[in-house]
Amino acid sequence: MAGQGLRAGAPVLILEQIARTLHQFRAHHRRRLPFLAPAVERRRPRLAAEDYAARHSIEHTLDRKADLRRLAPVRPDAAERYEQLLRYELGGLREVVTALENTVGGRELHECLAEVREEIQRLEIEVAWCASLGSRWPATAER
Repeated sequence: MAGQGLRAGAPVLILEQIARTLHQFRAHHRRRLPFLAPAVERRRPRLAAEDYAARHSIEHTLDRKADLRRLAPVRPDAAERYEQLLRYELGGLREVVTALENTVGGRELHECLAEVREEIQRLEIEVAWCASLGSRWPATAER
């Protein structure tokens, strides 16, 4: 009879062991498999890479713009490219103002619009300066 009791308890022990193994297996892989992670955690590395790329692109553009501004008075091709960049930036700012004017907002929105309008005025002055550089070079100068 003692042997029967041992046999009756053996399936329970085996089932408990199997349950523990399955639980460990499930817990172990849940942490490692990316598709089981929450959506934000899955996107975090990609978002960090996109942020880095965007910052790098912006820094490169600002550096290039500063170089072109410095070269614009002495090189017609730099002046032409600088004017193109300024006009592109000016057009983008005007689109932002148009979009913001069509939204409902409070004081912060009006302050933002005022800042953008000031930047537009500054850029218009810069574009006019850049356009005036064209008259400095003879008409035969290569562009």
